[in-house]
Amino acid sequence: IAGMVEVTSQNFEEKLPEIDLDLRDASFTCLDFEFSGLHTNRCPSISLFDSPQERYSTLRESVKDFTVLQCGLSVFKYEKISRIYHCKTYNFWIFPRANEWISRQTQFESSACEFLMKFDFDFNKCFYGGIPYLNEEEIDTVQEQLTKNHEFVKDIVLNDIKLSFRKRKLDLLAKWVYDSRPGETIEIDCMSGGMCDVLLTDINQKYEDLIAEKPKGESCLLVVKKGTPEELSRRSHRKKEALDEKFEKAIGFTHVIRLIKKHRKPMVGHNLLMDLLFIHEKFHKPLPESFLEFKENMHDQFPSIFDTRHIISNIKVELRKDEKYKEVFRGSSLLSLYEECKGLNVKGLLYQPLILDNLGEECGMREHNAGYDSYLVGYVFLRLAHFYALWKYNSPSVKPFHFQDYLREFSKFENSLNLIRSALSHISLSKEDPENKRPQWLLVSERNKSKIDEAHVKCVLSAFGDVSVKMIGPHSCLVAMPSIGMAAGLLVEMHNHSKYKVIRYEPSKSWVNEYFGLVAFGSLGLFAGYLFFRLRS
Repeated sequence: IAGMVEVTSQNFEEKLPEIDLDLRDASFTCLDFEFSGLHTNRCPSISLFDSPQERYSTLRESVKDFTVLQCGLSVFKYEKISRIYHCKTYNFWIFPRANEWISRQTQFESSACEFLMKFDFDFNKCFYGGIPYLNEEEIDTVQEQLTKNHEFVKDIVLNDIKLSFRKRKLDLLAKWVYDSRPGETIEIDCMSGGMCDVLLTDINQKYEDLIAEKPKGESCLLVVKKGTPEELSRRSHRKKEALDEKFEKAIGFTHVIRLIKKHRKPMVGHNLLMDLLFIHEKFHKPLPESFLEFKENMHDQFPSIFDTRHIISNIKVELRKDEKYKEVFRGSSLLSLYEECKGLNVKGLLYQPLILDNLGEECGMREHNAGYDSYLVGYVFLRLAHFYALWKYNSPSVKPFHFQDYLREFSKFENSLNLIRSALSHISLSKEDPENKRPQWLLVSERNKSKIDEAHVKCVLSAFGDVSVKMIGPHSCLVAMPSIGMAAGLLVEMHNHSKYKVIRYEPSKSWVNEYFGLVAFGSLGLFAGYLFFRLRS
C-alpha cells in the first residue's frame, strides 16, 4: 500500500524512473493542479453568453499570466483477480525557476494566494523546493542554441569605472595570449567577485583555447591557462556534460507530462478545462488563438479523458425520474461528491470497488492539496462508475464489475469537459461541440421607455438565481440563465413588474421590427418633405 509521495527539486530525478513504471502499469491516472491565479484584470468576466471560443480566449489570456504551483498525480492500478484498486499518489511542488537560458515572469493573484493559505499551502516549500519546467517550444529553442555551441549571456550593466577596468584587463590578456605557449598561466586580479564573473564570461566567449577558473577560496582572482589539446578536449567534454545536466534539470516537471503522454492511459480530473489549458501553455506550447486547434492538440496528446464534473451533471439529469436515487447526489464540488460517494456504502450497493491507500482522514490531508485532490478524483470516478453501471442494469446486486466495464458504461462521457457559466454546458475534445440547450435569452426593457440601468437589472433578477446581463442598447438588455425552469419562473414572476418588461428574445422579430421601424420613419420623412415642397410651391 503506497501513500503520498512528496516530490521537490531535491528528489525529482530520483523519483522519475519510479513514476515511469507506475504509469506503465496504471489502469488510469488522475491529475489536479493548484495555480498562482485564475483571473487577470485585462480579461472580461465569464458569462452565460460566452461561446466556447469566447470562453477559451478569455481563459487563454489568464493562463499566460499565472503559473502552476502544485500538481497531484494519483496512479490507480486494477488487479483483475482480486478486483482491488491500488492507488499511489505523488504530490509535486512546482515553481518556474530562472536559468541561464530563460528568465521567467509570473503573477500571483492575492485572492488565489489567500485561498491556498486557508488550506495551509506551504509557499516556502514551493519557492525553495519547486521543480522547474520548460515547455516544448522553449526546449527546442535551447537545444538549437546548445547545438550551435552558443553561450547564453545575461545582459550586464557596468558603470564607466568598471568598463575601463574591464578593457584594461582584456587588453593585458590579449597581449599575453599572443606571447604565451600551451601550458602557461596568468593570474588576473579583479576588483570584485562580480567583475570576476564578467571577465570569465568574456574569456569563455572570445578564446576557445583558454581555460579560466576561480581558485578555491578566492573570489577576486582568475587563473587563466592556455590549454593543451588534451586539456581542451577534456574541458569541452566536461562543459557539455554540465550543460546537459543543467538542461535536463531545467526541463523538470515537463518530463512527467511527457511520461503521461507516452503511456496514454485514461486521464481523469474534476473541472479539467483549466488544468488542460495550463498543461498546454506551460508544458507543451503556447496556447494557440484557435479553440479548435487547442482541442485537436489536447486530444492528440491525451486520447482518453474523463471529467467527473461533467459526469455527475449528466448522471443527475438521468436520475431525476428515479424516485429511489434522484436525491443521492446533491453536490457537484469534488469534496461533496467524495463524501456522498463514501455514503453509497450504506445504500445496499454490493461489490463496491475496493481502493487501497493510506490517504484516509488520519493522514491529516486537506482538500486543495493537489495530491489529495487527485486521489479524491479517482475515488469519485470509481464509485460513480460502479453506481452508474448498477443503476443502468436496474439491480443493486447484479454482479461485480471490472474496470473495462466501467469504461464501457462511461464511454459516452469520454473527452467531454464541463464548462462553468457558459452558453454550452460542456465541450468535446474528440468531436463537434453539442448543441446549445440553455434556455432562450430574455429581453428586458423599461416599461416607460427610459434608459435602462444594467446594475439595477442585475440586482433585481439575481433573486431568481444565476443570471448574466448584456446591454444591447440604451433602452434594453439581454438576460441569460442556466436552466429552462429558472427562466420560466422569472418570466412568470416578472410578468406584472412595475418597472421592467421581460419577454423572450427573438432576434428575427427584433430585426424585422427594427427594419420596419426604420422604413416607417424614412417614409414619414419623405412624406413630410413632400408636404413642405407642395406648400412652398
